[in-house]
Amino acid sequence: MSGTPLTAAVIVTCNSQAYLGDLLTSIDNQTRSPDLRIAVDDLSTDATHGFLNDSGFAVCRATSTASDATARIAQNFLQGVRAAVAAGAEVIVLGDHDDVWHRNRVEHQVNLLEDDSSVAFLASDGYLIDEHGAAIPGTIRSTFAIPRDFNDQTIRRQSAYALRHSIATGGACALRPAAMTDWSIPAGWLHDRWWSLAAVRTGSFLADPTPVIDYRVTSNQQLGLDLAHQDAGIRWIGRKARNATQTAKRARDLSRLITP
Repeated sequence: MSGTPLTAAVIVTCNSQAYLGDLLTSIDNQTRSPDLRIAVDDLSTDATHGFLNDSGFAVCRATSTASDATARIAQNFLQGVRAAVAAGAEVIVLGDHDDVWHRNRVEHQVNLLEDDSSVAFLASDGYLIDEHGAAIPGTIRSTFAIPRDFNDQTIRRQSAYALRHSIATGGACALRPAAMTDWSIPAGWLHDRWWSLAAVRTGSFLADPTPVIDYRVTSNQQLGLDLAHQDAGIRWIGRKARNATQTAKRARDLSRLITP
């Protein structure tokens, strides 16, 4: 990237008013404000649209027709990324609707991506908070551990580990569209799970130990800090696949990511 990269914040919402105000305030207070603000909203009937409009977000109506929560969330994020790319974004910072961004989050992640033009997918850490905003012991990485020397490992070793463990949580991630040409997501995969695997396969993944968000953990989360949803490696396929067709499909999806 040359000069100051055009940066977009991309979030996905669905009746998100309960915690959305905290997120939007944290985005408003960034030391480096995102140039674009894009939200993909999935049929909200509460005050979500008003919150987003007041914070300067361009709101896109979700186009996903998937009934499965995993696929729907993934496709909504993909829609947001594509909208950001179409608007010229060079760096895209992803966010969950109920988290709180640290004041230097955008600046920190943009700086890391500017320092290494080969990175397509950057996965930072985050502190944990409960539904009231109170701190919970641990971080995202204490739940989904990554070896300290992960960034220095060979692609083969990184791939072997990433296939069996989640290495990224989308709400704490940023990406550079130009460094990975294909951002499409096979059906049934979470966006952060697939994109991190794809980036590892091409040597364009960077694990960042710095916490950049407060990650909210609530009792009604469908996904997030759920190991069963996050861990979609080879062992997960054999243990969790509902039938032989799904098993074969996941194996085909992964076959193009496994380093020879």
